[in-house]
Amino acid sequence: MGTGMASWTLALLGVVLCLAQVALAERNFTVDYKNNTFLKDGKPFRYVSGSVHYFRVPKPYWRDRLHKLRLAGLNAVQTYVEWSGHEPEPGKYNFEGNYDLKTFLKTAQEEDLLVILRPGPYICAERDNGGLPYWLLRQNPHMRYRTSDKTYLDAVDKWLSVLLPLVKPFLYNNGGPIITVQVENEYGLYYACDHAYMEHLVDLFRSQLGKNVTLFRTDAALTSAYKCDAVNHTLATVDFGPDANVNESLQVVRDAQGPGPLVVTEYYPGWMDTWGEPHFHANDTAVLDTFEEILKHNASVNFYMFHGGTNFGFTSGSNPLPQPTSYDYEAPLSEAGDPRESYFKIRNITGKYLPLPEGPLPRPSRKLKLGRVHLRCGPSLDDLMTYFRRRGLLKNATSEYPLTFEELGQDGGYVIYTTTVGFQPNSPALLSVPGIKDRGYVYTKSSRAILSSHKGFFSAPITVQAGETLKIIVENTGRISFGILNHDPKGIVGNVTLDDKILTNWTIEAVPHARSGDAPDLFDALEDFSFNDDNDCAPPRVYLGEFRLRRHVRPRDTFLDPTGWTKGVAFLNGFNLGRYWPVVGPQVTLYVPGTLLRHRRRRNLFALLEMEGAPSGYWKYVKFVDKANLDGPTPSGYALYQEESQYNP
Repeated sequence: MGTGMASWTLALLGVVLCLAQVALAERNFTVDYKNNTFLKDGKPFRYVSGSVHYFRVPKPYWRDRLHKLRLAGLNAVQTYVEWSGHEPEPGKYNFEGNYDLKTFLKTAQEEDLLVILRPGPYICAERDNGGLPYWLLRQNPHMRYRTSDKTYLDAVDKWLSVLLPLVKPFLYNNGGPIITVQVENEYGLYYACDHAYMEHLVDLFRSQLGKNVTLFRTDAALTSAYKCDAVNHTLATVDFGPDANVNESLQVVRDAQGPGPLVVTEYYPGWMDTWGEPHFHANDTAVLDTFEEILKHNASVNFYMFHGGTNFGFTSGSNPLPQPTSYDYEAPLSEAGDPRESYFKIRNITGKYLPLPEGPLPRPSRKLKLGRVHLRCGPSLDDLMTYFRRRGLLKNATSEYPLTFEELGQDGGYVIYTTTVGFQPNSPALLSVPGIKDRGYVYTKSSRAILSSHKGFFSAPITVQAGETLKIIVENTGRISFGILNHDPKGIVGNVTLDDKILTNWTIEAVPHARSGDAPDLFDALEDFSFNDDNDCAPPRVYLGEFRLRRHVRPRDTFLDPTGWTKGVAFLNGFNLGRYWPVVGPQVTLYVPGTLLRHRRRRNLFALLEMEGAPSGYWKYVKFVDKANLDGPTPSGYALYQEESQYNP
C-alpha cells in the first residue's frame, strides 16, 4: 500500500511538473514587427501603464499604490532601478526596505500588473546624479559618465552582473511580470553619442537576461536623438507631453524604428517642480485629449508619473537648479497616494480600449491633523560635530587644498571646511570661493555670509583677523541629473582666496547624515544633549520636539508645516524626511507617512536641523496638518535669487 501510494504521488507530481512546463512554454512576450504589435502569449497586445518608483514610496504602501493603479484600468507599472540606492558604496549592495526590488516585482504581479523595467544604469528621474552613485567620481574624478570610459564600464558591469541575474527570474518568459527592459535612458539627448557604449550594454543585457528579452530605448521626438542610441534589435520608443503633436511625434519614432509597435514610454500628465519657481499646474483637458489620441493610434503608453512619491533624505537632484523633496508631479495619484480628478477621467478613457477591473474605486485616505508641536533649542552644529569627533564618528581629512564631498567619501548633506588665516587681511577682506558647490555658509568671529553657485554668488566681504578660524559649511543641494552637466562634484572644487591670497591647510569634516532614510547617529547623539526654551539660540542648530498620539488615534499620514522656519532638514523618529525651504517655495509642507509614527502613547521625536533662521520669540513650533501645500509663494527676495540678500552679517 505504501509503495503504491508513493508511486501514485510521484506520478501526480510528474503530471503537475509537465503541465507547469507546458504553461511556461506557452507564456511568451515578443515583438511582431511585421504587424506593428506586441504579442503576449501569441496574441496582439498593448499596454497602458503608469510610473511608480518603488524607492520613492514607503514599502508598506507599495501594494496600495499598485492596487490603485490597476483599478484605474492600467495593465502595467513602469519603474526605474536606482543604482545609487542599491549600491551606496562600492560592493555594498542594498536590496532591503524601500530598495527591496524583488518584493516590489512580486507585489506588482500579485496585483495583476505587468512590469516595464528601466534599469539604467543612468536613469535621470530628477534624482541626485541621475541615479549614478556618487563614488564613481571618487574612483576617477575625470570619469566620463555614460561612455566607453573603462573605469565607468568596469563599475557598470560589476553592478549589472549583480542586478540582472536578480531580475531574470521575473521576466515574463520565465513566469514573472517583466515584459520589456529599457537600455540606458534618453541616450540620444546626451552629448557623448557613444555607439560602442550602447552596443556594450545591449550585449550585456542579452547575455544576462537571454536572447529573447524585449529591449527598448527611448528619446524625445527628435530625429537626431535616435541616431545616437540606435542598436539593432532594440525597440525605439518616444517621450512627449500633452502639448505635443501626436502624429508628428509618432512619425519621428516610426522613421527611426521602421516596423514595430508604437510606444510612448513617458507621457507627462504633470511635471517636476524646482525650488524658487511656481508650482506646476497640469492642464487636465489637454492631458486627457492627447492620451486618447495616443490610444487611437493603437500605441502603448505610460504615464510618467502616475504616482510620483517623495525624495526622502538627500536624494533629489538638480536640473540645474535644485529640486524639492516632493515629487508629487501633479500625477493622477498624489504624493500621499490619493486619487485626483484626473485619475477617474483616465480610467474612463482607458475603459474604452481595455477591460476595467472590478472593485471599489479608491478614495482619499484620512490624514492626521496634530496641530502645533513645540520645539526646544538643542545643540548647535558645532556642538554636534564635537560630540561625533570625540567618538570617532566623523569622516574627516586634512589637506593643503579643499577636498570634494566625493574625495572625502560623503554622498550628500553637509561638509565643513575650516582653516586658520595666516596673515592680516584687509578689513573687510574679500573672500572668493569660485568652486563652491552648491551653497556655502561662511563664519568668522564677526561675520556671516551665504554663497550660492546657483545664482553666481561666489564671493563676500568678511571681517577676519590673522590667526582666526575661517569656517565654510557647504551644502550639496543635489547633483545635476540631466544633460551634459551630469558630472557634478560637490563641496569646494578649487582654491579659496582671501584678498587674492590662496588659503591652505584645511580641515574637512563631513556632517553625519542619512542619504535616503534612517538617521540613527543623529538621534542617538541627541539623547546626550539637554534642550531648553531660549529666545537666543541661533542656527545652525538642532531643534527638538516630541509628541504622543492619543490612545484612540491610529497612525495616519500627515504633513509637516515648517512655516516660520527658513532652510534645513527635518527628521522624525530617526528618519530623514528631507529638505524644507518654505521661504523660497513652492513646496511648504513635507509628506510624513503614517508608517513613521509611533502610537499607543509612545513618544514621537521630531527634529529640525535649521541652517539659516529660526522663528523669533521664546516659543518655537512646527505644525502637523492634514493637507499638503506644494503651491506656496515663490518670492524673488531670498538669497537664491536676490543679490541684496547675499550677505547676512
